[in-house]
Amino acid sequence: MIKFLFCFFVFFNFCFGAYEKELDNFDNNFITSKADAQIKFHQQLKSLYIQSVINEDEKTKIELLKRLIISSNVLNLDDRSYAEELKESGVSQSSINALRKAVIKDKKRNNPLNNTEISTFSQTQSQKNISKEKKDQDVNKKVEKKPQVQNSSLDTKKENDKIYVLSSNKISQSVELKLNTNLNEKDVKSFVLDEKGNFRHISDFNGVLEGGKKEYKMDDYRVVISQYNPKTIRIVIYAKERIPIVFDFNDKKLKISKQSSTVLKTAKKETMQKDLSKKQEIKSVKTQNSQDKKPKQGRKDPLYVLDVDKISNAVILNLSDTLSDDEISIFSSKDQKFFRQIVSFKGILEGNRKNFTFGKNNITITQYNPKTVRIVLSSLKEFDISKNLENKSLTLGFQKDSKKISNKNNNNNNNKNILSSNFKSRKIIVIDAGHGGKDSGALGNKQGTLKEKNVVLSTALKLGSELKKRGYRVLYTRSTDQFINLRDRTKFANDKRADLFISVHANAAPNAKKAKSAEGVETFFLSPARSERSKKAAEKENQGDFEEINYFSKQSILNFLNREKIVASNKLAIDVQKNILTQTRKKYKIVDGGVREAPFWVLVGAQMPAILIEIGYITHPSEGQRIASKNFQDILAKGIADGVDSYFYHNR
Repeated sequence: MIKFLFCFFVFFNFCFGAYEKELDNFDNNFITSKADAQIKFHQQLKSLYIQSVINEDEKTKIELLKRLIISSNVLNLDDRSYAEELKESGVSQSSINALRKAVIKDKKRNNPLNNTEISTFSQTQSQKNISKEKKDQDVNKKVEKKPQVQNSSLDTKKENDKIYVLSSNKISQSVELKLNTNLNEKDVKSFVLDEKGNFRHISDFNGVLEGGKKEYKMDDYRVVISQYNPKTIRIVIYAKERIPIVFDFNDKKLKISKQSSTVLKTAKKETMQKDLSKKQEIKSVKTQNSQDKKPKQGRKDPLYVLDVDKISNAVILNLSDTLSDDEISIFSSKDQKFFRQIVSFKGILEGNRKNFTFGKNNITITQYNPKTVRIVLSSLKEFDISKNLENKSLTLGFQKDSKKISNKNNNNNNNKNILSSNFKSRKIIVIDAGHGGKDSGALGNKQGTLKEKNVVLSTALKLGSELKKRGYRVLYTRSTDQFINLRDRTKFANDKRADLFISVHANAAPNAKKAKSAEGVETFFLSPARSERSKKAAEKENQGDFEEINYFSKQSILNFLNREKIVASNKLAIDVQKNILTQTRKKYKIVDGGVREAPFWVLVGAQMPAILIEIGYITHPSEGQRIASKNFQDILAKGIADGVDSYFYHNR
């Protein structure tokens, strides 16, 4: 048997937590395994890598990347993307080169008398490399070390642009970060991921975290502070439901807390006093009583204004939830110079005050008090306000002809009209009907007459027709009953520089016993399987083109995946799933399978936001017949197209 000398253990002696068993298994068995088993090890490492990215586990990610370089070199695969990622994480080039040479084959291995693999490292050479790597690390530490003497002008010049988090502490139900210098609100970039039961408020700023990753648990949320990459500190607030987060910047400190009810009550009293002083100037355009009416059902979660877009003569407020007319109050005001229309509703404005000019007219959006968003439209001439509520958006502007738009016309304005035809004509959407030709996909009956490949092709063509009507450019991976390799589907989308990739499939129960109970619509985006159900769904779709898996095993998953695409695909999946349910539930009783993560091979190669829709279970007695129905497919197509509109509308 071929003997190997493997120097892997010399370089890595860490504790890997939840990944420990998998990494130990790799370390102990990879080199002595056969080629097929080594490919499986390599695939498992890639899956674990994606998981570490999602979990923001920087330490584990680095260890996985090191092993991926070793396995790539043993299997003669391209490791450049792994190496690049390691360099971005602070690993020196000399250490990466050492990893590449950890195990190589003797040039004379074909000689029966000398059929061995040898390590490029003798013990002396190994010690030299370790020493060199340690020196590199020591140099990095010295470079990154915070200035001890803050009064030194030389130190100030060198360190002026670098922010250090010196320490962090939990104070009551908040977290306080102590910094080496003042941090401004504009230096912090934040975004929100709001999934059902999994709210995340994510904030990044340039800086160095001293002391490693920190985690603090509160009553209803937790805060994780980590070195996201060598230049960026990331703060993630996790909660089961959306909560208002407050960042206070003061005297070289950053305080993170949940907005308290006491603050809201105090602000409310101050607001009432301000309103009393202004009451004489304001006359109601709508019935004054509408301001005092309480909604029949109070909101469980606060309403957020996520961002604001400017269009020709108005602004569009993108909201976290739908807003009703009875939640909005509108008043008019006039002083010596300006006519004003003042619009208010309960909500929270994300970001700072926003101001938009339209010639001599002006629109300002502010957080009037902790509970109220206020929009003020100002003009030198008297004007009428135009207002449109649609889905999760509120459009406010100046009427050009001073005639109010009827509610009927307002209700007809939707995302399709808000997104210009010019915008849509530039968007390319590739629709992928799953399976085809020799691969029939799942079968809906014993006779084999109801085939997944036919059902999804019909649905895909209807979806394409609907999207074309709305002005999008549509391309199909297949428009007839033909077999297409997995790699050719995504290659086609990449070659066409598509903006979205939508793969249409039908699910199937794992056995006859579960066929009567397994039903529902599900939308997936690419990620390692998070549940047994997701894993089973992926296995079903992946096995249709099993021989193609070897192709993907020779590709670096880092060429296809990045954090931005995972987030974008997740957003697209949420919009599509929601709108499918909205349309289909008008006529049918549909089970919501939810938005899920799963490792579908057909999504791996896509270099744009990509989702896979399981339109229903073909094996279910009634749902199988339903998804084969032309009428139901028409409704499905409208729902998916609405989801596409919504995604582009909120992510322009």
